[in-house]
Amino acid sequence: MYNLSVVETLKAAGLYDPPPGKTRMAVQTLKTILPDGQVTEHVMAEIEYADLKTLGDELDILISQENPWIQALFAKNAVAIANAVRVVNVESASGFKGAVGSGRQLDILRLRPEQFQDPTSVAVAPAVARLTWARAMALVVPPVGYTGEIICAPAVAGDAVDTHGALAMGTTEALLVFGFANPSWTPATSAIQITYLARQYNIQNADFDLAQVWEHFPLIELKEPFILYPREDGRVQARYYQNATDEIQPVGLWIKMSQNIRSLITG
Repeated sequence: MYNLSVVETLKAAGLYDPPPGKTRMAVQTLKTILPDGQVTEHVMAEIEYADLKTLGDELDILISQENPWIQALFAKNAVAIANAVRVVNVESASGFKGAVGSGRQLDILRLRPEQFQDPTSVAVAPAVARLTWARAMALVVPPVGYTGEIICAPAVAGDAVDTHGALAMGTTEALLVFGFANPSWTPATSAIQITYLARQYNIQNADFDLAQVWEHFPLIELKEPFILYPREDGRVQARYYQNATDEIQPVGLWIKMSQNIRSLITG
C-alpha cells in the first residue's frame, strides 16, 4: 500500500522532527536538471523545523478527505513541497505559518481554474481567467488533432487562442504540479507537453481512458513534478484528439505569501 501521509514522508526525510538541540534547518542548495541536461541551482533558505511541521500537518488535513490516489500523489512529493517552500522563503523571509499566516508569511493553496488564464481568450485589459476546467473542444479536425493550452501566461497584444506565452512566477511564489485529472465522461486529451524555462520536456501520453475508470476519477501522475520556482516560467500544452467537453486539470499547489491570498477573486 502506498504511503498516504505527507507527515510520514517528511519524518522519513528528517524534515519534521528536529534533531536534538536544533530548531532551524540551515541554508542548502537545491539542484534541478533541465530537459537539455543543464543544471540550475536554487538556494533553500533557513527555516524553522516548526514551520515544516506546520506544512506537513496542514497538508495532511487538506488531503484527508481526498481519494487515496490524490493522497499518495501529495505524500510522494512532500519533500519537493518542503524544498519549494524554502526556496520561496529566500525572498519572503518570514517562514511558513500556513492558515494562520499573515503578511509575508507563506501558505499553500490547492489549484482552481480562476488562478489561470483562459486559453480561449485573447483579451488583454484585463486578462480573462478561467471560470471552469471544462472546455467544450470543437477545434479538432480529424485526423490532424489540435494543440491547446492548460497553463499559460495572461494574454498580451498579438496573442491568438492557445498561443499565449509561458506563465511567469513572481519573486515570492512557486507553482507545483504533480499530475493531471480529467473527470470528463469523454476525455478529449491524448498527450501533455511541458515547457520549462523555454526548454521542452518529452511528451507524456495521457491515458485517461485507462486510469481509474472504475472509480470515474481518471488521474495521471507526471513522471517528474513540474515546479516553477520564483522568477521562472513555464507552459503546459495538451493534444486534443476528439471534439468533446474535456475537463483536464492540474493537481498540485501554489505557494504564496499570506498577504497575496486574502482575496477570493485573486488568491
